Amino acid sequence: MLRCDVAVIGTGGVGSAAVAHLAQAGASVIGLDRYSPPHIHGSSHGQTRVIRMAYFEHPDYVPLLHQAYRGWSDLQQATGRSLYFPTGVLQIGPEAGEVIAGTLRSAQEHHLAIQRIAYDEITDVFPGVVAPEDCVGILERDAGYLLVSECIQAYLEQAKRHGANIKTDSPVQSWTRIGQTFELRTASEVIHAGQLIICGGAWASQLLADLKVPMTILRKHLYWYANDASAYTSQAQFPVFLIETPTGIYYGFPQIEHGVKLSRHDGGEPIASAAQQNQNEDPADRRALEAFAAGHLPLLSKNLLHREACMYTVTPDQHFLVGTHPEHDGLHFAAGLSGHGFKFASALGEILCDLAMTGQTSSPIEFLSPRRFS
Repeated sequence: MLRCDVAVIGTGGVGSAAVAHLAQAGASVIGLDRYSPPHIHGSSHGQTRVIRMAYFEHPDYVPLLHQAYRGWSDLQQATGRSLYFPTGVLQIGPEAGEVIAGTLRSAQEHHLAIQRIAYDEITDVFPGVVAPEDCVGILERDAGYLLVSECIQAYLEQAKRHGANIKTDSPVQSWTRIGQTFELRTASEVIHAGQLIICGGAWASQLLADLKVPMTILRKHLYWYANDASAYTSQAQFPVFLIETPTGIYYGFPQIEHGVKLSRHDGGEPIASAAQQNQNEDPADRRALEAFAAGHLPLLSKNLLHREACMYTVTPDQHFLVGTHPEHDGLHFAAGLSGHGFKFASALGEILCDLAMTGQTSSPIEFLSPRRFS
């Protein structure tokens, strides 16, 4: 039997950050993952993730984004890795739409610097982009992207350097509260922990079933296309972009290595459980994405270089679940990140560390409590 101060289930984006923060805080910590991270079987893969401050999803995320930016900067300095790239983020959509109206609301409420671009100026400023009719653009120059696998590797290296025990290929079969201790069982071991943190991604609906918050798992597809015209590169001052169209919300990145990455943020294929995840192609999803690219990224090649599938774990209101379990003192979690959580991983890892070490956090997470569904 193994014993530790804190056990962390899941060592992807948030879990790796939590393990690292705990180890640096002096806790004896065991991190467990059913695979060997970083891997392609969950939600934290696919080369890149957007990070932006003027957050259209809700203004209450902005203070957590300030914390996240500081966390990524600290990790870069501690490891010497380049993890964050401020290419700028261009968001395009109708003025009253979800993206632009939400972005303006966050920017106004938190006094964030953004640049408004009129519809007839978007293509002049960013050749290679054709905006949908009656749309405007907002450029956030200090936003950009994170390298997903490199961020996870950096946190796991930090965790191990400070004494964390990382157990890969070790699915947790069950956890049980026994007195003041949590008992975790894998196929080969029993672990007793004083505190438990669950960052289970698409497996969270099973691991946190007694929260009674429904979480939908969506299979999402990521595509990389050839950049034959070389228009869509950061060297050509091309930013990360997100475009709201009548048929969906699409996003993409400038070419980094193998092509220009594109995906659709809304939509997705519901699957019953994470065990049903696979890397099979969805022809309808690809046709919709290529129709978007043909209309709005006309210089992009139609040559598909690479494709992957990942999972969104979506709550009913598409906001996160973060906090301490209402029925199990000592059990803390970050779940249901709904396809927009990776950028917060540095902050959420620190918050989970605070909760496990002190029972409280000064970070404003009350709006993410599962109590909102009571």
